[in-house]
Amino acid sequence: MSKPRVRFAPSPTGSPHIGNIRTAVFDYLYARHTGGAFILRIEDTDRARFVEGSLEELMEGLRWVGMQWDEGPEVGGEYGPYWQSERLENYSKYAQQLIDSGRAYYCYCTKERLEEMRKGQEAAKLPPGYDRRCRALTPEEREAAAAENSNPVIRFAMKREGRTEFDDVIRGRVGFENSLQDDFVMIKADGFPTYHFAAVVDDHLMEITHVVRGDEWISSAPKHVQLYEALGWEAPVWVHPPLILDTTGKKLSKRSETQTTFTYYREAGYLPDAMLNFLATMGWSSGEDRKLFSRAELIEKFSFEGIVNHPAIFDLAKLNDLNGEYIRMMSVDELAEMILPWVQKAGYLGENPTAKDLAYIKEVTALIQDRMVTLGEAPDLVSYFYNCGFDYDEKGIKKHLAKDTTPALLKAIISKLSDVSDWNTERIEAAVREAGASVSMEGGHVIHPVRMSITGRTWGPGLFELMKIIGKERCLTRLQKAIDKFGV
Repeated sequence: MSKPRVRFAPSPTGSPHIGNIRTAVFDYLYARHTGGAFILRIEDTDRARFVEGSLEELMEGLRWVGMQWDEGPEVGGEYGPYWQSERLENYSKYAQQLIDSGRAYYCYCTKERLEEMRKGQEAAKLPPGYDRRCRALTPEEREAAAAENSNPVIRFAMKREGRTEFDDVIRGRVGFENSLQDDFVMIKADGFPTYHFAAVVDDHLMEITHVVRGDEWISSAPKHVQLYEALGWEAPVWVHPPLILDTTGKKLSKRSETQTTFTYYREAGYLPDAMLNFLATMGWSSGEDRKLFSRAELIEKFSFEGIVNHPAIFDLAKLNDLNGEYIRMMSVDELAEMILPWVQKAGYLGENPTAKDLAYIKEVTALIQDRMVTLGEAPDLVSYFYNCGFDYDEKGIKKHLAKDTTPALLKAIISKLSDVSDWNTERIEAAVREAGASVSMEGGHVIHPVRMSITGRTWGPGLFELMKIIGKERCLTRLQKAIDKFGV
């Protein structure tokens, strides 16, 4: 057997959906696992829904998560072109072949006539579908119909009796009654093919061996199976991963509370390897009780048989946990380099940071790494290391700063810290605790007011470690500022 060839075939009709990218992940991992080809094909025949820039956004997203395609746009390949809008001759050729064999026909019904038909079906509580009026027209009837409508569509003549059955890797043997199938449109009035027809023609000509697509397409599979039969072609292996649900049990959609646009996760600061890990294990299992896999491990272990036969859940908490683990596995230098653009965008560092700036951000990174979930949190987590004009947490003000005992405590701490010549965590801690003892205070009654004064927050990294990084002068300035602002 030749090596597998799988394709990811999106339509450029908007920002890439997280569900579509998961399909691409399954394609990519299978291709890499088997040494096959991962192909990107653009299904752009629905011209009315085309969204400018969506293709570029999609390709940028695939490359970001490390899924470079072997054939397709900007890469080429011997099975191109890889835009369906440039393959119209192929569709015309095979549509005519089906007409000649009696498995397709011209349909001259107008929009008005089809609308009346649908209304009649609704009134009679009949299932919707074309009534096949044009399927058996005589030559004379066809000529008269053509005179009324010179731009007919071409419909595929589905079998009327029996069942259409096929094997799916995940679901096993699947069957549908032919009596319930519709004679679908293959070629629209504008000459462009519909998805059902174009996908089959292209999959055959591009020698696609496995078709991976969402579970919602399984009801359309009889159309594709019959097209393969009518054209005398061997069908690919069908793989229909189950739907993705949100945590409420509803289908993941634009109406879900969960963000469904893949680009959002890149812009929010999730890591590419974490996203690949998360999407791969959302509906697939290696059979092991583990959640974290390297890219190499995913490629080594992946199989279509590992895809579960029940809906997957998009659990943002799980993604956050996974992303946080990936962040903690990075070296401080790597993470500092990754958060640098975020810190620059927030205005804390200039476009050309100095060696001193880079050394400082590495020190800060070492303190915030354990608390970071996404790169997008970096500006907030580092803010008080750069900005002295921060706001104070309202609850913290009432609990720690607006007390009668606070001014005396902070004054004592300023006095002790002023005498510290060797500014390190041990000396800082000793001075702060001694100052607390001098006013009969200890533990949290000392730590929390100092933390609030220096960071404006009730939480954060170790107090003495962050004070060491912020520096003596700025710590003294902030302590005095708190006295001036909240002193009684």
